[in-house]
Amino acid sequence: MSPWNEKRGPRWPLFVGIGCVVVGLVGGFLLMTGITDRRGDDPDPAPGPERSAAPTTSAPAPTPTSPTTAPPSTPGGSGLTVVSWGQAAGQLAVVVRNDTDEVVERARVLLTARDSSGAALLSTSGTEDDVCCTVVGLAPGAEFGLFAELRSPLRGVTEVEVRPVAGGSSTADGDVPRVEVREPRLRHLSGDTVVTARLTARGDLSGYLAAQALLVDAEGRVVQVVSGRFYCFASGRQGAVRLRLFHEVPRGLRLGRVLAQAVPRGVAPGVPGRC
Repeated sequence: MSPWNEKRGPRWPLFVGIGCVVVGLVGGFLLMTGITDRRGDDPDPAPGPERSAAPTTSAPAPTPTSPTTAPPSTPGGSGLTVVSWGQAAGQLAVVVRNDTDEVVERARVLLTARDSSGAALLSTSGTEDDVCCTVVGLAPGAEFGLFAELRSPLRGVTEVEVRPVAGGSSTADGDVPRVEVREPRLRHLSGDTVVTARLTARGDLSGYLAAQALLVDAEGRVVQVVSGRFYCFASGRQGAVRLRLFHEVPRGLRLGRVLAQAVPRGVAPGVPGRC
């Protein structure tokens, strides 16, 4: 139908008005129902084109600190540093050094072998009468051989500790007797292992000496200690000693050296002999 009529004139203004009214009603309805803007629940605007993010700079991690290593303690708290250890033929052998400025007159110690997790595989201090685990007459800087008997080889040992037990004593008097070792010799016998040597002590003696023969493997590691106590020594007088292990060791083991110390006066020598 044409919006024009010859009798009534043009009708298009009427149609325009009706259209405006309809548009207004629909728009108002949509605004009231909230359908016209679905982004009203989003707090952030729609993302624009993706950009390369700048590298994130994190705070530097703190530098790890190394575990603190306690300095060697005095003889009352040990002062004995393990310098070598090993095992063979039913024995764990240990060599310790006196890292103090005092003489260790006597110190019975606890030997502990640990694995990589810190678990104790062996722990022993012997008895009061054993020579296996007691240091005597050890001057500053000198070394001493200790040992523990084994029923079976220890597997996975990574560390050996030496700590004192009750009965230790020390003195600041650094003037201790000296013991010279000459002609050390190792003999592999049937059912026995014997080390012989000649000892000469000089100084103020109690008459008793302690000695340890250190047997080493092909790599030079101590694996056996043959220990003994001897009596009736006088200053400047040479005496022959015989250290026995009372069992055989592998033929590949050799004599590393013999250590010897004078047993201080007042310290029980640990041998039955008397002069």
